[in-house]
Amino acid sequence: MIKDIVSNEEVKRFFKNELKLNKKSGTYLFYGSDSDQLLEFALYFSKGLCCETLEGDFCDTCSVCQRIERLTYGDLEVVEDVNGIKVDTVRELGYKSSSSASEGKRKVFILKEIQKLKKEAGNSLLKLIEEPAENSFFILLTNSLNILPTIKSRSILVKIKKRDAEELDVDEFTYNFFLGNSRDIENFKISDIDLQKAESYEMIGVHLKKYEETEDFKEKVYIYKCIKDFINNRHYLAQQEKLYFAEEILRGTNDRNLQRKIIEYTVSTLGNLSGLEERLKLKSMLRFPVNIKLVLINIFLNL
Repeated sequence: MIKDIVSNEEVKRFFKNELKLNKKSGTYLFYGSDSDQLLEFALYFSKGLCCETLEGDFCDTCSVCQRIERLTYGDLEVVEDVNGIKVDTVRELGYKSSSSASEGKRKVFILKEIQKLKKEAGNSLLKLIEEPAENSFFILLTNSLNILPTIKSRSILVKIKKRDAEELDVDEFTYNFFLGNSRDIENFKISDIDLQKAESYEMIGVHLKKYEETEDFKEKVYIYKCIKDFINNRHYLAQQEKLYFAEEILRGTNDRNLQRKIIEYTVSTLGNLSGLEERLKLKSMLRFPVNIKLVLINIFLNL
């Protein structure tokens, strides 16, 4: 139920009030820094829209709520593309939204990372949400409000605040290690990983390859540990060793999205150390098409 959601009391009140209106359609823009938490709240709201047991709330136990949680409900579609949702995908959503719901009364479309939408796809989405089909609801997720102003103006904006350490029931060290990422922290809580045990920065290429092959959460933690070890030892490393570290990352994975996350994790972990302004500039560059190799080499050589 809505009252059981942890954190974001204002959002919980919004959910209750919005669901009471029993709207025929709607577009919502959920924004915040934790992408996993954005999806979590989008699924909560989707349950509220579609729950077969409660009106204006969700039970979290009925068949619909359970299938929404597992992303298997026929009238829910989660759309994502690490390189930005394409215009053809948006056009296909227009067709799907105009057709009848297959299971319930409402259809819900969750679009992730819409800050990556290219102009043509953004314009197509705008047309779709300007006159949404009856009983169709769009929930747009973004880490940045640097999107088409017209999309913002036609959406109800909902800010999702990142949970703090107390709300996630972990200590500050664990919270900071995972940068407050809710999914990482929940995965850690059911693991037997020792965060205090160090991992040499020289092993990052090995762990990147294993993570790309298996998506094992432990390998992800090892990658974080390697980055932290590099940061802690950076003042004692020669330029050649720093270059080696950057090149090991590039050899370890060709996944640009993963490489971006490594840069973002590094910048965020460094916090308020000297040179923060320059690092933030590098981080902001990642929103645009850039040469990831040059950014990686630049950031690690200059630490």
